[in-house]
Amino acid sequence: MDAQNSMLTAQGIALSFGGIKVLQGLDVEFRAGEVTGLIGPNGAGKTSLFNCLTGAYRPQGGSISFDGRPLDGLSPAARASRGVVRSFQTVALCPELTVVENVMMGLARNYHSGWLSAFLPLARGRREDREMREAAISALASLGLADAADLLPSQLPPGMQRLVEIARAIVGKPSVLLLDEPAAGLNNAETRDLTQTLRNIASPDLVMVIVEHDMDLVMSICDRIYVINFGEVVTCGPPQAVRTNEDVIAIYLGSEDD
Repeated sequence: MDAQNSMLTAQGIALSFGGIKVLQGLDVEFRAGEVTGLIGPNGAGKTSLFNCLTGAYRPQGGSISFDGRPLDGLSPAARASRGVVRSFQTVALCPELTVVENVMMGLARNYHSGWLSAFLPLARGRREDREMREAAISALASLGLADAADLLPSQLPPGMQRLVEIARAIVGKPSVLLLDEPAAGLNNAETRDLTQTLRNIASPDLVMVIVEHDMDLVMSICDRIYVINFGEVVTCGPPQAVRTNEDVIAIYLGSEDD
């Protein structure tokens, strides 16, 4: 399949916990070359869908595939090896490792000996350490963070920590990038910088999906937006169509200040 036609598809996804239906027959498709937004009120099922896509949750019904190849039953590590990676709502950097070492952890699937072996005093480990560090520095440089490589995460402001986490996600050149509330906790200036960063990351061969509550970010960067509520798709379309959709205004956009 041509990269520009690559798709991550979920069909009929059903997920329940203790009899509570979280996702109800959800159908979505995310295309390479597009930035797709996934919005909805708290508890709508957005992060649960991400967890299903990455293998953290196993839905009771439905199927998930990428490039026509099923992902059902694969572990998160196996899905990552197929290029499906994600970030999380809360920054999850290792405080004892430097910025560049945190980014190097995103290369675990690319090296046979793993990221930890790269730090051991063995010839293979030293070679992989150099290769991984160079790749991590390149990813940081693409986000304007090369000068922070040898700092600890605690020495960086929240906005830069978010970018470090994104650098860790993109360092292995994923095919699918799932970003869960990347602007959470950022101020207006940091959110503007993040928006520009995401525009720079977008490419014809990358499937990028963003769960986000910041509507300015979503409306300015996304090509298509899915709106979900109570585990179901309310509507899907370009930003302007979603912005003026009466159901969306009533269900989600109209409750942003509640």
